[in-house]
Amino acid sequence: MHHQNKNAVYRIWLCIFIAGIFFGTFMMNLGSNMFLGDEGIFNIASLNRMKYLEVDSKNFFPYVLKQRIKPILFLGLISTTSLGVAAAYFCIAWQGILTGMLVTAAVIRYGIKGMLLILAGLFPQQLLLIPAGIMMLCWCYENCCFRYYPSRCMWPAYGNKSRQYLHQGMLLIWIICVVVIGCILECYVNPILMTDIVKIF
Repeated sequence: MHHQNKNAVYRIWLCIFIAGIFFGTFMMNLGSNMFLGDEGIFNIASLNRMKYLEVDSKNFFPYVLKQRIKPILFLGLISTTSLGVAAAYFCIAWQGILTGMLVTAAVIRYGIKGMLLILAGLFPQQLLLIPAGIMMLCWCYENCCFRYYPSRCMWPAYGNKSRQYLHQGMLLIWIICVVVIGCILECYVNPILMTDIVKIF
């Protein structure tokens, strides 16, 4: 029963994410004059500044960590309410929309090179942040279902409530550790890669 629930939930999430990508692509094409003006997304002036930008990684890290931790705190808190499941769906749809808009904007501006720019912006931190994000969505969904919708749980409960909460707490700590490592890569490795990539534009 739990295995069937899990597969069904994952299929719904995938459909929502793909629908978000299509919607984001549609929005970017519809509003290209607004989003892709001289001061819009991926404008050439900002890329030129990045070519010579020297990132102070030590000061950049607290900012990035704060931005990455905020969604985790939001999902963690809202998962204790009956809105946790809806919040997980909303986050998936929002990420799909943003993905569609960013990819479309990069391709419209720079063609195939735009995809290279997107990949450079993702690597290597997203190799950790994307799995951590999926794990956090599962954590949020499961924590909410355990409290309010037991029949919709994707995994069986770990014994009594105390053991269940201990398991969830350890998983949350693991997710946060992965995010911290991803932030380190984003601050100390990604700027080097981005600086080299933007030089071809």
